[in-house]
Amino acid sequence: MGDATSAVRCPLCAGDAVALALPHPCRSMLSDGRVISRALAKMSCLVCGLAFHASSTAEEDIRAIYDDDYKLAAAAPKSDAARAQAYGDWIRAECTPPKAILEIGCGSGALLSEFLRSWPDAYAYGVDPALPATAQSQQSIRLMRGFIEDVPTEAGLFDLIVAVNVIEHTIDPSTFLLSLRSRLASNGRIVIICPDGHSPNVELLFFDHLYSLTQGALQICGRSASLATEKQMPAPSDIGDFQMSIFAAATDHRHTPRAHDTNPVELYSERQSYLERWRMLDQLLLDRRQSAADLLAFGAGQTAALLRAYAPETWARIDSLVLDDPTEAWNLGRPVASYRDAVQNPGQPTLIATAPHVQEVVARRLERDGFHTITWNELIPR
Repeated sequence: MGDATSAVRCPLCAGDAVALALPHPCRSMLSDGRVISRALAKMSCLVCGLAFHASSTAEEDIRAIYDDDYKLAAAAPKSDAARAQAYGDWIRAECTPPKAILEIGCGSGALLSEFLRSWPDAYAYGVDPALPATAQSQQSIRLMRGFIEDVPTEAGLFDLIVAVNVIEHTIDPSTFLLSLRSRLASNGRIVIICPDGHSPNVELLFFDHLYSLTQGALQICGRSASLATEKQMPAPSDIGDFQMSIFAAATDHRHTPRAHDTNPVELYSERQSYLERWRMLDQLLLDRRQSAADLLAFGAGQTAALLRAYAPETWARIDSLVLDDPTEAWNLGRPVASYRDAVQNPGQPTLIATAPHVQEVVARRLERDGFHTITWNELIPR
């Protein structure tokens, strides 16, 4: 587990925490795919299971990430719409129809539009520090660029406040929940969706994910903000490695649901192994390419961006990216082509740059079309 003398205190529960492996010695990736020249040095708490940065990051540095260069919401419009529908279905199944909705980190506004399809009498307000230029207010939806504190007081209180994949980006999750509580109507609910911190996955690799939260850690944050935890659950399988927590203004903590059973020491070991495998990935891929000078990559989204960040020597040998729908490609500094065109000239060694759990299926398809594929899902299965 490492030298106990190197342990530091968890910022949430004050328990001992130990350092995690660096997936790369001098670089890491933001959640929109940009590579930065800073090592990803994180800690794992041995008491509540929280993962967090080893050194504090200034609030102005975090806010600077979400400037005009942050393009996640606009990177893949069709995927954004599909996510909004999936999250909308999940939230609607757990919440009663609201009159006023506030979404923090609203992105393109797609989720608010989804809500109003089912709740047409509601009014919605969305705020995002990286609001895309294409996002426009509508009759019942007001969108603005900014943070929670920028929502004007005249907007009133909200009986449903939603933050999807936001809390892990905040400087202080407890303070963030407290700020949401200040905008909550007396009978309202706060819905927090964030990556599932109970098993390591790719969210651990994003520099701007300042925290990886377990259900127990989220309950601690809620209590600090005078919120009662009403429900906690993992996401449906089609959404992926995420979790939902629903909070109400605290009147009684006796009915707080039991948090997911997690052994924080085992969780540390799993995270350590996961990050060590990412550190090994570049050499594995270089070995598997054998004598090929150039590679094709199938995929041009989040997984391809992670390969660019954490397997840079392999990425340097990729000359182009292919996928079924080139309009969904992230801007990763390589030419992008349609698979329909690429399949006319098969034979080039092709790195499968998709999520690990679908690599075998993708590889079989490409091999039937004459491509020589390189997979890596046995090293990193999720």
